[in-house]
Amino acid sequence: MRRFGTSARTRRGCLAALLGGAVMLASAGCSPAQRPLVAVHVDERGVAHALLRSCDDDGRVRGPALHGTVPRPTPTSEDVSSPEGAAPEGAAPEESAVAEPWIGWEALGTHEAADFPLFEPPSSWAAEARGPRSPQPGRSYELSFADPDDSYAYTGTVTFDAGQLAKVRPGDVLTLRGTMTKEEFEDLAREAC
Repeated sequence: MRRFGTSARTRRGCLAALLGGAVMLASAGCSPAQRPLVAVHVDERGVAHALLRSCDDDGRVRGPALHGTVPRPTPTSEDVSSPEGAAPEGAAPEESAVAEPWIGWEALGTHEAADFPLFEPPSSWAAEARGPRSPQPGRSYELSFADPDDSYAYTGTVTFDAGQLAKVRPGDVLTLRGTMTKEEFEDLAREAC
């Protein structure tokens, strides 16, 4: 007589599928929401500026940073099989596809959100600075910060290059959602919180 039910193998397979799905959902749910809380613009003297807005009641941001990198093309299968596309001796293969070391600045810890010249963060932030203090052609920049409460609920970010920044008209700012007036950005940032 055959018993109805599930075998141990079937139960293990179902359990593995269930756990795999749970892990996928958990990892997808861990990414913080990107909010339009960061903008850049160029003033009438040609100086690039950063505007950081926070959803924190105390107006704080965590780990603000400006990183400028040179994107490298993604290697093709042909590149990987040729000596020129191979990783440098002693380097892991994935290291060869990573962008050059960054230029810009980064400040560890929690700081008050602020408006400031893009390449001169407030001195109270004790930021580590690297490289030139102006937008460089051929670099992709990311200005970002994280939720100050370590909850990873949101981040503020904007990405741009020197050409995009140069095209921002006086009175406008470049944000995660494109170019807009400074007033529109302020409204959008308030709504994002």
